[in-house]
Amino acid sequence: MATDKIASGQHIEMTQGSGLEAQDAKNELAIAEGAHLATEDEHSMTALQAFKRYRKACLWSMVFSLTIIMDGYDTAILGSLQAFPAFRYRFGHPVGDGSQYQLQPKWQAALGLSNPLGNLIGVYINSFLTERIGHRKTLLCTLVYLTGIIFITFFSRNIEMMFSGSLLSGLAWGVFTTMAPAYASEVCPVVLRSYMETWVVTCWGIGQFISFGLLKAFSHEETDPWAWRIPIAVQWTWPLIIIPLVCFAPESPWWLVRKGRIAEAEKSVLRLSDHDAAGAQRAVALMIQTNNLEKAMGEGTGMLDCFKGTNLWRTEIACAAWTIQQLSGFVVSGYGTYFFQQAGLKTADAFSMSVGQAGIHLVCNLIALPVTGRFGRRRLFLIGIVGMAVMWFIIGFAALAPASAAQGFGESAVYLVWYCIYQITVGPGAYIIVGETSTTRLRSHTIGLARNCYNIASIINTVVGPYILNPTAGNWKGKSGFLTGSILVVCFVWAFFRLPEMRGRTYEELDILFGLDLSAREFKHQPVDVATRETVKEATEEQMQ
Repeated sequence: MATDKIASGQHIEMTQGSGLEAQDAKNELAIAEGAHLATEDEHSMTALQAFKRYRKACLWSMVFSLTIIMDGYDTAILGSLQAFPAFRYRFGHPVGDGSQYQLQPKWQAALGLSNPLGNLIGVYINSFLTERIGHRKTLLCTLVYLTGIIFITFFSRNIEMMFSGSLLSGLAWGVFTTMAPAYASEVCPVVLRSYMETWVVTCWGIGQFISFGLLKAFSHEETDPWAWRIPIAVQWTWPLIIIPLVCFAPESPWWLVRKGRIAEAEKSVLRLSDHDAAGAQRAVALMIQTNNLEKAMGEGTGMLDCFKGTNLWRTEIACAAWTIQQLSGFVVSGYGTYFFQQAGLKTADAFSMSVGQAGIHLVCNLIALPVTGRFGRRRLFLIGIVGMAVMWFIIGFAALAPASAAQGFGESAVYLVWYCIYQITVGPGAYIIVGETSTTRLRSHTIGLARNCYNIASIINTVVGPYILNPTAGNWKGKSGFLTGSILVVCFVWAFFRLPEMRGRTYEELDILFGLDLSAREFKHQPVDVATRETVKEATEEQMQ
């Protein structure tokens, strides 16, 4: 039987760049039956069983996600340094009676823009490099590059130099933010995808917590340049920890299958799991069948393929999910500490709020782990959008009252409630959706496009934010909640009609469901059986003729 052939230790042969590479009809049958057994295995595993069997995959995914700690740390540093007295003293100009310093709005916006602009380029660098040399080599090269770039920001002597260093650092962040979710989605089984993508968001919170803690410790220093240089210098610790670990990391078996390196893919599965040789061959058979199905549907591996056929909807979903993540806190989220100050809190209290926000991030992500594993992506996203919109409208109405310390703390408290809702729902939900929506052949490109939609929204946020919040410009303060709440209403309408439920589906099953021309609300209840597979196969053959 074909399944006996898979269990016999003879791995399935496939040469790079061609279609189905069965050497004969028996090998083709072996792929099909091996894939069927692997699919059944995926659906029968509980989360606990999957953690036990794929604990090594989880650990390696967590290693790659350590780079997100760097991203969270750096993002928080850049967003909060502008509220930092010593930083404003060094790079700002005196205002009022000359005892206080502020950055010019144009440089406040420019610094906020530098990182997202670098991200835009870095994301595409990752998309192309990963597809050519793999995840591990791309990550190692980027870590070495970043180690050198940190010197620029650390030794910045003027605002222009700080901007340049931040821009160049953004190239590395673009690689990290797309690498970690892609790797997690490819090395873990279906039942663990939500947990490991939520861990990616948790790492971002860990980075923020460390950043805000350091900034809080040095916030009393008003003129000492080491007060802002030490938080920047801490960035050098991450490459020293991560590089030695990544040197021994297994490459994604999905990437190896796309390159026709089947024997190496089986070895990678063995390193990532407790499978025996036969189990590894079945897992790889499912990867081969999924890859062949996507090629039969006319899918290439180029960026433009993301906009062809059913891939266009999948790209839309990924891009919208990450964009909504940015729009959920439009204007305010990138300037949390600054918002607290403008709401009426003292500098020390504003940084205390930011430290508390980072702590809430970690706690809420721990809550999100079982929540995202139990509930569907669509439901979680819709509930989260509604909850966040309500919080922003409350902040907006509260800002209509006369300014006072109590009002400032009240608005800040509601902001933290919004943050809780975000970190349990849309925060991790967007990473999960982006990680599993695309086809396996286009994953790096789709995630790259989605992340750049996020970055573009971040750039708009960064440009608009200072002019809305800055007391010398719009001075909206909490009334900005009306704008953000209204944007979330539009996001809810999109999610209701366009976001399908993808929980518990293998990548092959998702390919089939997207090929059936279903509406978003029909996904959840559509079975993927023999008849469904034949329908998609016939449609694919007609399309090829």
